[in-house]
Amino acid sequence: MSCPRSKLVAMKLGWLIPCVLGALGLFLARGAGDGSPGFYIFTILTALVYTVGWWILGNRTAFSGPHPGREIGRGALIGAALALVFVAGAAVVQHIPFLAGPVEQLLDTLAEGGLAPTLFVLVINGIGEELVYRDMVPNQLRGRRSEISVGVISTLIYSAVTIAMGVPLLVFAAAVLGAVAFYEASRSRQLYSPIAVHLTWSITMLFVMPLFF
Repeated sequence: MSCPRSKLVAMKLGWLIPCVLGALGLFLARGAGDGSPGFYIFTILTALVYTVGWWILGNRTAFSGPHPGREIGRGALIGAALALVFVAGAAVVQHIPFLAGPVEQLLDTLAEGGLAPTLFVLVINGIGEELVYRDMVPNQLRGRRSEISVGVISTLIYSAVTIAMGVPLLVFAAAVLGAVAFYEASRSRQLYSPIAVHLTWSITMLFVMPLFF
């Protein structure tokens, strides 16, 4: 007996569930208030959803390749260079209220919630995003698409999910960061470098951006 067409479509698109739940988690986190207990709870839950999604649908060999130290070092250097570009851009953006306002609100998380919990959720969520958007999602897209198409689609999905945060600059950052991290993941077929890129960039932004906003 053949499955109904709707069931087949649902099975093929089931990998989008972690992405949708991730967007919901980010939306609820912002809605709970930056730096509030709810913010941290929903962010941790989002990271958990990402991890479970990757565990079920991701590539377990993404952490078994050669030269992990070299890949991590490469990713850290790329992330630092990317952070310098964004820091330069922040000098301009701070004078544009439409863009600067939401950034200032998000940065209140550090002041309201404290450094340790903010850094913790930044790291685990960053790792979770790399697991999903640089491994799980691309793996589901590969087969009938070129690698460039896989990169574009997965980066667009990542950017769309980031819209839930309500910060326009974060959507732009997600597109740039996503493209760079995807290149690293595609090049190495590992997640060491993409995770290093992401965490180096995001941690630098956490400490440097308050100097501008």
